[in-house]
Amino acid sequence: MATIQCKTEIPAVEGLKPAELTVGRDFLLVCDGEFPRDLHQEQLQFVLKPEQKYVLKLRSFEFRSLTTADIKVTSYMAGKFELQDLQLSDGAQTLSLGPVSFAVETVIPPADPANPQAQPQPFGPFGPAQMAVPALYWAILFSVLGVFALVLIAKIYRVVQRRNMLERLKEHDSALSPLSEFHKGMRNLARVNTVFFGTKVEPEDVKLCLRQTDHMLRLYLTRKFRLPAFEWGDRLILKDIKKHNRKIFDHYADDLKKLLKELSRGLQDKDNVTGQDALNIATQSRTLVEKMESNK
Repeated sequence: MATIQCKTEIPAVEGLKPAELTVGRDFLLVCDGEFPRDLHQEQLQFVLKPEQKYVLKLRSFEFRSLTTADIKVTSYMAGKFELQDLQLSDGAQTLSLGPVSFAVETVIPPADPANPQAQPQPFGPFGPAQMAVPALYWAILFSVLGVFALVLIAKIYRVVQRRNMLERLKEHDSALSPLSEFHKGMRNLARVNTVFFGTKVEPEDVKLCLRQTDHMLRLYLTRKFRLPAFEWGDRLILKDIKKHNRKIFDHYADDLKKLLKELSRGLQDKDNVTGQDALNIATQSRTLVEKMESNK
């Protein structure tokens, strides 16, 4: 069982207290250590007792580097929690994240026994009501309102995602330019991964090459175009580039769409991807990033 050390970070969110965790608010476990190369990120879950299932929920897992990962989590219970040995499992292997402690504040205002009238009271019975309009019309009206509400919520959610992404970029800004950071990551990968050696390729290196290439490409898109490429799907990424970087979109949208699709397909079907396939995808990523960088 690999041992990893984690610390908690609370990303800043407009309208919320900067260092206060409340029920349902996302925060990060920033974990350092040696992660297995064959870790199945899409299957990761915390190993918790049944009574702790609302104490900590995993939202996403993202590598910041080969030895550092950001685990986005949230809690749906208020109180102080001390997990002596938090464990993370992908179903095949279990990682020990060490002790993790945090305190979560409730979002429900405290009761005031001196003023019972101020406490929320249940509504009394309604009716009898007369239905003058056919039920079908009401159903259509509520459906239309529901669609508008979902569209509005989706737009607000994307705005919040972008704002959170910009805050994370401020907290973890790099002295390197987006292109230099991409090249650095690619050089580090090429030094240790057998996909680049031209000899016998280790199967696990094929999977690692795909994961790291996808991570480096999305990190470049995040920093270069100031969009949350790790949270958004391919369609939203291309839509945002079209809106804010039309020249890049006109020249490279098709290439970027194809590359993101190949990476997604390769990550979903790693066992059928060859070392040459992984090398081609890594090379295409580097070439496309350099072209987008030069076309300013």
